[in-house]
Amino acid sequence: MKHHKRSRGFTIPEIIITLGIIAIVLSTAVPSISSMIKDNRLASQLNSMVTHIHIARAEAAKRDVRVIMCRSSSPNATNPTCGGSEKVWTDGYIVFADDGNYSNNWYDPGTDTLLIRGQPASSGIEILTNSVWNRNLEFNPGGTTHEDGYVAIMSLCDDRKSDNGRQIQVGPNGISKMFSGSISCTP
Repeated sequence: MKHHKRSRGFTIPEIIITLGIIAIVLSTAVPSISSMIKDNRLASQLNSMVTHIHIARAEAAKRDVRVIMCRSSSPNATNPTCGGSEKVWTDGYIVFADDGNYSNNWYDPGTDTLLIRGQPASSGIEILTNSVWNRNLEFNPGGTTHEDGYVAIMSLCDDRKSDNGRQIQVGPNGISKMFSGSISCTP
């Protein structure tokens, strides 16, 4: 007498229950992963900006000239220019050592030294400044800012707005401080 082995598998109710559990786990994990990716993008953008601020300040002291960080809508052009929309730094920026003719505060490729080409912000990140930092941030040879004693503020935000934003404040002494969490996206 032959015994047939019964093939064992999953029943339809077991498959439906398993898929339901997987869907519940994924629905809670995906928003967390998305939030983590956005946090990493903001942190990376903030770290890049702060690094470039520190380089600008150090170069001003090293070269004994004023170094300017200005917003630019064309940082990767052969001869980039300062400019762009008022208080908007999302398109990029340049950092250059000024030639000593401090009357124009614009990059002149014939006499100024281009130090950094700050790339446009990562997708979904908006970078805005207050009126002190509107067009540029200037460091004097002593490392102080050339902003008449005011604090220059830059905010970096994504679609989550101020609850998860980042902010850089550069005081008259040229020292930058970073803030995160509940900040103003329009400083």
